[in-house]
Amino acid sequence: MASILIILYISSCKPVPVSHWFPVTPQEHYEQELYKAKQEKTVAGQTWFRVSKQVLTDTLFSFAPYQERFFLGDSTPAQSIRLKIPEGRKLVITPSKNDEDSSSQLFLELYRIKTNGKPQRIEYLKSNENTITISDHDGDTLLLRLQTGLNETLKVSLALTTLPTLTFPIASYGMQNLISFWGAQRDGGVRSHEGVDIKAPRGTPVVASDNGFITQTGTNNLGGKIVFLSANESPYSLYYAHLDSQMVSVGQRVVRGDTLGLVGNTGNAITTTPHLHFGIYARGSGAVDPFPFISDKKEKLPGLPVTSKWLGDTVKIKSKANLYISPTFSNAEKIRVLSKNETIRILGELAKGYRVELTDGTKGYIPTVGFETDKKLSKK
Repeated sequence: MASILIILYISSCKPVPVSHWFPVTPQEHYEQELYKAKQEKTVAGQTWFRVSKQVLTDTLFSFAPYQERFFLGDSTPAQSIRLKIPEGRKLVITPSKNDEDSSSQLFLELYRIKTNGKPQRIEYLKSNENTITISDHDGDTLLLRLQTGLNETLKVSLALTTLPTLTFPIASYGMQNLISFWGAQRDGGVRSHEGVDIKAPRGTPVVASDNGFITQTGTNNLGGKIVFLSANESPYSLYYAHLDSQMVSVGQRVVRGDTLGLVGNTGNAITTTPHLHFGIYARGSGAVDPFPFISDKKEKLPGLPVTSKWLGDTVKIKSKANLYISPTFSNAEKIRVLSKNETIRILGELAKGYRVELTDGTKGYIPTVGFETDKKLSKK
């Protein structure tokens, strides 16, 4: 019996055959078809699988709002970018193919980089969708991988933008009604404002900005009549103060838009015009600025060149250039200085720069410089 158990244990540790692998994402379904066709045994197939895995360790980094046009094809069928979602925002990832490459496939998968440095897939672009929208309340480093099909070529533009994670806390009002911001001096500079103030007529409904439950109602000297709401899917408590009246009770479940109370000027706001003090507290670390959580101001997205003159080409640069780890340039970590006439390949283009790969495989970003094509080196 013992020998049988040992055999069973050893058998359970063997890799799962491809035929028994259950694919989840569009890319996994595609990979399964490649394996069935034994494409992993071809030179092109080996490159496709190798680069697909290799870019999961790339360290190029960017911040939203951001836009880049990528080259995917031949020896570079996949590329990636690392990023973080700003606190209080949700990330919107929007890819768009060039019309000339519309028949080429595009796979997008989003990963979280775990503490051990390994990627863990958390989202992907569905076949019937055009965007990925995601929130991350833990400040994780994420990695987005883009890949095209085997023996296909694709120029794809990628836009990263953000939206507020919360709905506005006063019904039918907006950011134009803010009258005081985070950090403003209070009590002659003794303390600073830990929230934002929003002006509205007395009796205007104050609403739940997120789904959650009521943890506290009551009265205090500063806030007057107050309500605390604990959000269900984030580590934040929302604080509503100076209310004229409260319309919820402790333990009550609420959803976005439910009325919690009415605008007033109770507490230390008794001499001011009616308004809502709205605060956000991160559990275990205190107050945070509510502004990014509720701001719906449209972000300015950097443009892209109309035509892709160099994308995918191997070129020589006409002057020295700094190579950076991020396209932010001015505040990005510098990898090294590229010398005049150094050979590089253009893997991406930005409003004012390029993503490049050096002959030794190093990748980075350079500001706009002059190029000249060496036809002998061109791999387009």
